[in-house]
Amino acid sequence: MTFALSPRWPAEAGPNVVISSPSRQHDDRPQPPSEEEQLGDAIRELSGGNVREIRPSGPTFGDRLELRALSADLMTPALRRGDRIRIALFSVGWMVCFIYFWLWWLQPQNRSSFTGMMLNSAVLLYVTAIPLYFLLSVAWLRKPDPKVAVPELRVAFVVTKAPSEPWETARRTLECMLAQEYPHAYHVWLCDEDPTDEVLVWCRDNYVGVCTRKGVEAYHRTSWPRRTRCKEGNLAYFYDNYGYQYYDVVAQLDCDHVPEPGYLAAMVRPFADPAVGYVAAPSMCDANAEDSWAARGRLYREAVWHGPVQLGHNGGLAPMCIGSHYAVRTEALREIGGIGPELAEDFSTTFLLNSAGWQGAFAIDAEAHGDGPLTFADALTQEFQWSRSLTTVLFGLLPRHLPRMRGPLKVRFGFSLVYYPLNGAVLTSGLLLAPVAVLAGIQWVHIDYLSFVWHMASVSVWLLLLVRLLRKRGLLRPAAAPVLSWENWLFTLTGWPYVVRGVVAGAMSVIRPRQITFKVTPKGFGGMPELPAKLLAPYLTFTLFLSSVALYGEYRGHVLGYVLLCIFGATSYSVVSILVPLLHIREAARAAGARWSKALRTARLPLALGLATLVPLGFAMAHYVPHLAAVLDVHLHLP
Repeated sequence: MTFALSPRWPAEAGPNVVISSPSRQHDDRPQPPSEEEQLGDAIRELSGGNVREIRPSGPTFGDRLELRALSADLMTPALRRGDRIRIALFSVGWMVCFIYFWLWWLQPQNRSSFTGMMLNSAVLLYVTAIPLYFLLSVAWLRKPDPKVAVPELRVAFVVTKAPSEPWETARRTLECMLAQEYPHAYHVWLCDEDPTDEVLVWCRDNYVGVCTRKGVEAYHRTSWPRRTRCKEGNLAYFYDNYGYQYYDVVAQLDCDHVPEPGYLAAMVRPFADPAVGYVAAPSMCDANAEDSWAARGRLYREAVWHGPVQLGHNGGLAPMCIGSHYAVRTEALREIGGIGPELAEDFSTTFLLNSAGWQGAFAIDAEAHGDGPLTFADALTQEFQWSRSLTTVLFGLLPRHLPRMRGPLKVRFGFSLVYYPLNGAVLTSGLLLAPVAVLAGIQWVHIDYLSFVWHMASVSVWLLLLVRLLRKRGLLRPAAAPVLSWENWLFTLTGWPYVVRGVVAGAMSVIRPRQITFKVTPKGFGGMPELPAKLLAPYLTFTLFLSSVALYGEYRGHVLGYVLLCIFGATSYSVVSILVPLLHIREAARAAGARWSKALRTARLPLALGLATLVPLGFAMAHYVPHLAAVLDVHLHLP
């Protein structure tokens, strides 16, 4: 029976009649899928069903897992037999001294209290044992065999460009991409977020494809995948429209990374093995090394990692892609649902490809030179963003994907992701041990300081000899990076507080999710940028705190050995607080072609604050002089 209801019927209904609004009535008609459901279906279809679910933190894979094995012919030793024997001898020497150090350290007469020995031993165990990872990596260095022919594959050579990155920088990179010494045909593409008419005309005249997601809302989402203001979203548009359909391999570069003529051949060669899903390469941000101490600091600190350590992961231990440039097999990328999430999309993509059973290779001879951080502020921004991003990956991806991996890869990726939190915790603890001992009057351990330095040096010298050998064989990247440098020391001292801050921010973003915008590192100096005084806050705080604790300990007259350590720490961070502004002023003056006195205004306040730390430090040093003889009389015992 059908009832025709007049518009007035609800108003005329009696009090016992219940009216259901159309929005609340049961509707048996199928509802159209939401935007999120459509995207999930598209990613599942793209991956051939391998991706079961997508979340902002990344994909979840199904139970299917095909483990691929590398061909035995792909890799060859990177060093001659004699050098491999030397490395083995250095490693044995390190192990002997490491064991001897701990036999000495754990002697009963060195113990003041169980708690003190445990706390100090935990910090020392991390500091002394962390080189073991390096020694295991360099035990058998392998590289792609140059005798392997470059396979004839459909190859795209892609560079990404954000609106803040100058066209001149990208054009220089494109010119070198077009001039590759490559035995087969390949296509060059520019993935530009907002191409100008000048860019379009140049690319058309030089047979460069242009791909842009500008105005395509589906690729400007606030979270992964296809995230806005993020390289992942830029590349996702290229892969979805061109990469997966027309190419077997895609090599991708940041716009400031200029490839050497043999770059593309070195990157594509490992794909001769069908088990290889990605190829990593050394990230050398040395183009502006002469202009920036921060660029040199990061460059020198990472020279061993971008060379021999990565080589040591060839052959099944998952070399790490670096975001500035790497190459992928499109079949493998499809299987994981595209480029991985987060600012550290290089790490997450590597992690997901290994979770899907693909192998990686590290091509040490594929050289591209890019820009490091121009200023100290840029360097700290990068340290903060990377540590925050990797902490997010730790909580978001690790629990879902680590169980899928083989034992060695579980250790490899587990250690990589806990490195930042663990390093931050150890450095923070190491900084606090001495002042806590002074404030509480605690005797952590009974150790002769000179003996401690001697035993630590006996362990460290083997590592220096090993790095020196690797440098002589041209395996550091860049090859001329020094074994020791003041830039490395300064960068290490200044970077870790912002790593800790990034770890905390990453953990908080998991507890209380919110939208995060990634900052693109500027390319090229613009005038004379100022050094924000707030960036020096951690170092100023450390100096004032340690100096004050030292003064307190001097007046109390106990644990004078730990008072001396507080003075050492305060001196180090006072030097940092003064040296960073001075270096900034010098570099700003040089970049602008201005006088030093004019550039002084860019860091006047930070420099004044740094110089102010000399006052409490000077008092602490002066008051320690009467106690110095007593400390020397007991051969610098602690306390």
